Parts: sequence; structure tokens; C-alpha cells
Amino acid sequence: MSTKWWMEGWVRRQSRTILLSVCCAGLIVSTAACSFSPQSEEAELIQLIEPPKISKKPEYKVAKATIEIKLNATGKLMSKRQESLHFLSNSGQIAEVLVQPGEKVTEGQLIAVIDTGTLENQIKRKEIEIRQAELNMIEKIRANTRTEVDELNFELIRSELEELKAQRDAARLTAPFSGTLVSFNKKIGDAIKAYETVGVLSDMSSLTVAVKFSASDLEKIAVGMEASVNINTAGSHPGKVSRMPLSTESGGKDDSLDSYVLIELDQFPEKVQAGTPLSASVVIERKQDAVLIPPSALKKASGRNYVQVVDKDGNKREVDVEVGLTTATEVEILKGLEPGQRVIGQ
Repeated sequence: MSTKWWMEGWVRRQSRTILLSVCCAGLIVSTAACSFSPQSEEAELIQLIEPPKISKKPEYKVAKATIEIKLNATGKLMSKRQESLHFLSNSGQIAEVLVQPGEKVTEGQLIAVIDTGTLENQIKRKEIEIRQAELNMIEKIRANTRTEVDELNFELIRSELEELKAQRDAARLTAPFSGTLVSFNKKIGDAIKAYETVGVLSDMSSLTVAVKFSASDLEKIAVGMEASVNINTAGSHPGKVSRMPLSTESGGKDDSLDSYVLIELDQFPEKVQAGTPLSASVVIERKQDAVLIPPSALKKASGRNYVQVVDKDGNKREVDVEVGLTTATEVEILKGLEPGQRVIGQ
């Protein structure tokens, strides 16, 4: 009896122990499953670290083309027929200005006058004097009493009158041809010297391209060189240098064609006016079928010119080159490269 009771108690205790172990194991498995489940809200996110991107240097294909060296400058449209104006009088002051800059004049029209003081009165008196001498000469001819002295006196009076009129003409500025008064730099009261430039007259019906180059550039330009002219509102036009400056002086008030490079266009645009601004480039050197690369592909070190050439497999190697003509966008390679090769830029 006691043995049976003891065995039943032992069995019950073992059953509880096994059941407890099973429950604990299940709880552990369940917890572990939750901890490693991708569905868990508490799952840690592992960020992937991407390697830094290395920018690839540009590659350029070695080409064969024409390279040109150009000189650039600005200018404007000016009249082909243009003349500086000046008085012939030795001295005086401006008494009257009859035409203003921008106004049109006809040939012979009076533009300005120098104060001549009593010159007009002297001319009138001399005209009266010569008229009296003429009448006296007529009377003596009729009376047959004319002498050689009378003739000399008459010629003297007439010569004096012509001299006075010449002084008056020298004090008057007239238009040598029909045109437009481009400039006039004197006003009433200003002193005048003989042959001093006081203005510019232009025939606006005949225009040309006038360009102002620097003194250093002028040494490289010659008549006949090809040019390209971009006229405001009229586009780009080809042409050739037709005349070099006759004077390199600058800073004066006389805006003469003589200080400009003149370019003759192949076809002059219509409906353009004198004074229209423009830009021009003159080709001073040209080479056809030149081997060219961009400036960014040329490298220099210790007096050495070289490039990096890349083959079709991506292999790179340095190649020494000999440089020819150079512009802002192209470099001529005389030796070291062949058309079709690829070089690496900056």
C-alpha cells in the first residue's frame, strides 16, 4: 500500500517536471523566433556602405581639321568719303556756327565763320575805290590821256581787293561736298588756328567697315587677309582687309578713317547706318588638315609637353608631343599623335 502510494507520487512529480521543461523550452523557442523574425518591429536595420564614386576624366578623339589664328577687335560703320574740316585763316575767334553735328549740308554751304573785325568794311571801301578807278580809267581812255602809272595804280587797287576777299574766304568754313556734319568741336568765342581740325564731314550714302586694332596686332595684319565682321542688327559677313591705317595716332577729336583698318565686305548689308557698332576678326594664320586636340588634354611638366593616350582596352600611357598652333579651343600636334587616337582631358 505504501509502496504504491510512493510510486504514484513519484510519477506525478516527474510528470510536472517534464511538463514544466516542455513549457520552458517552448517559451525559449518562441522568444528566439520572435527575436530573429524579419517581421519584428524591433529588427535592426543594417545600412550598406557604398564605396565612393570616382569621376571619370573625359576622353577626346584626336581629329584632323583646319585651325585658324584670329585677331579680334571692335569698330563701326563709317563713310568711305570723309574729310576733316579746317579754316585757312591764321588766327581768330569763332563768330558764328551755322550747322550742328548730325545735320546735312550741300556742297559749298557755309558751316562756320571766324570774326574778321572790320574786314567787311575794308572790302566795301576797296570795292568803291576800284569802281572809282575804273571810271577814271574810262575817262582817260576817251581823252587819250591814260598813262602806264594809271594802269599800275588800277592793278594795285584790284590786287588789294582780291587779297581782302581771300582773307574773308579763309575765315569762312564751307562744305567741300554734300554730306552730313559728323562732328564740330568748336563753339562761338573759341580761338582758331590755321589748318586746325575743327570737324568732320561724311557722305553717309557710301559706307565701309572701320576697325580699331591695337598697335601690337597691327604688326601682324596685312592687306588681303580674310576677315569676318559681325554688324549689330545685320549679322555676320565675310570680307577682306582693304586698307591699313594711315595714322596710328589715337586720342584726338578727329575720328578719321586714317586711323582705322578698313575691311571690304563681299556683300554689304542693306539698311544699315554710319556709326553702327560691330566686331571683327582677321585670320592671320591658317593650317588645313592639322592634327588637333583640346587644350585640356595637353599636359606640361618641366618643359615637357605630353598627353595621356588610352587604347581600346582602357590602358593608359604617356606620350610626348610637339605642339604647333594654339588657340583658346584647339591645340595643333605636330608629332606624337595620329587622328583617331583617344586622349584624356582634365
